[in-house]
Amino acid sequence: MAKILVIDDEQPIVELLTLRLTEAGHQVVVAMDGLSAPMIASREKPDLVILDFNMPAANGAKVHERLRGNTFTAATPIIFLTASPIGQVMPQVKDDDITRFLQKPVDFALLAKIMTSFLPGAAPAAPAAAPAAPPAPPFDPDDPNSVGGGEVLDLD
Repeated sequence: MAKILVIDDEQPIVELLTLRLTEAGHQVVVAMDGLSAPMIASREKPDLVILDFNMPAANGAKVHERLRGNTFTAATPIIFLTASPIGQVMPQVKDDDITRFLQKPVDFALLAKIMTSFLPGAAPAAPAAAPAAPPAPPFDPDDPNSVGGGEVLDLD
């Protein structure tokens, strides 16, 4: 699967994302602040970055700018995951085709959909289908307990 860099200063968010992403088969690398994030991204070369906006040391817009200016991460998709109103965050981030914005609390179905658009084949496997019901026994008109299939009887 994919290597994903989670950049967030909130430990519960990092733990939740790490749990869900590793359960889906991804490798997760973490940066707890905007200052160390570009260095970790250069070293780890992630396939995707999930980035908080409001962090100490450097906010998400600054981290985004640094990642886009780095040879190793310039083409890496970035998903902002923020508690800030997205309408306030988007104008602060340089627009590109490989950056998306999501509101906290995280909607994991939407996150998975966005991840799949960036990393086809990195989506978690679909859950196995429920086993099929056994075939119904044939209808026996002489058996009062037999249930017929497909016929509609008008009892009026």
